[in-house]
Amino acid sequence: MARDKMTPSEFGAGLASGSGVRVDVDDADVLRALAAAAGAGADMTRVHRAIAGYVLTVTQRRFERETGPGGVKWQSFAPSTLARMSARRRANPKLLRDSVRLYSSLTSLADSGRAAVGTNVAYAAIHQFGGEIAQAARSQQVHVRDAAVGAATTKDGRRVGSTRRFASAKSRAKSLRTEWVTMPERTIRVPPRPYLGIDDADRAEILRLIAEALDRELGGAA
Repeated sequence: MARDKMTPSEFGAGLASGSGVRVDVDDADVLRALAAAAGAGADMTRVHRAIAGYVLTVTQRRFERETGPGGVKWQSFAPSTLARMSARRRANPKLLRDSVRLYSSLTSLADSGRAAVGTNVAYAAIHQFGGEIAQAARSQQVHVRDAAVGAATTKDGRRVGSTRRFASAKSRAKSLRTEWVTMPERTIRVPPRPYLGIDDADRAEILRLIAEALDRELGGAA
């Protein structure tokens, strides 16, 4: 979540991952409106619950539309990533929703002192901010099989190159065998695909929710 302790005048949309990264919303207009609501005696748990519910829905929609705050489109899959996908996945590739784990982990928290939206998935931060992941060299066993034709195709349509293929352990190929391979050290670059935070449209809706709560709870006296 955005913070461990928040006063009634604070609102956060954030995350806590294994690395402790967090995103805080520090909007002056929203904070002033929340302070005014708290000072007027509004039910702040109810106010924060409405805000958190709205921001959670907005965050979920960003995954579905593959956009960040302000409607900015996320960077698409790299061609090399698409090439490694199965035909089924490649037909309808979904950014950050391959396993749906991150999307399903999104949750909200609201009480008298705070409203927060976030996730505790360890890799949430790298997708929010982008960055590099270093992988050390490693050796592992893989299943391989021999294909009838080479892996490459020449301009005249001939199949050339290695006939060795990676295979599933469940493959029924007679040539199926297990081999040791060494993977070299490499660095994976992950582009930022922000999903947490609020934009101008969200800010306007949050302010409307606070005003609506004041009107409902205090009869418009505030």
